Amino acid sequence: MKKFQPQPGFVVQAYRFALDPNATQEHALRSHCGAARAAYNWAVGWVTASWWQRHAEETYKIPEESLTEWRPWSLPSLRKAFNEAKHTDPRFSAWWE
Repeated sequence: MKKFQPQPGFVVQAYRFALDPNATQEHALRSHCGAARAAYNWAVGWVTASWWQRHAEETYKIPEESLTEWRPWSLPSLRKAFNEAKHTDPRFSAWWE
């Protein structure tokens, strides 16, 4: 891997922080990280399910125009789809709020 070399005339400054949360803050941090991971896993599963569905349909020689539509995987479209799913999907509806 290439080592970082600052451009001439630039100053590189870095800070290192140690988190020392109390019990309430630690719970909030863990909750946030867990929710982010759950949302990420949902998005990966949602997009790959569409891919596998199309792949299976192609093996059955279904015409291109009749295949399941691709699910968009841009950040805005994933965010919109997840915001709809988190209220109806039983994996999230009980604890997401």
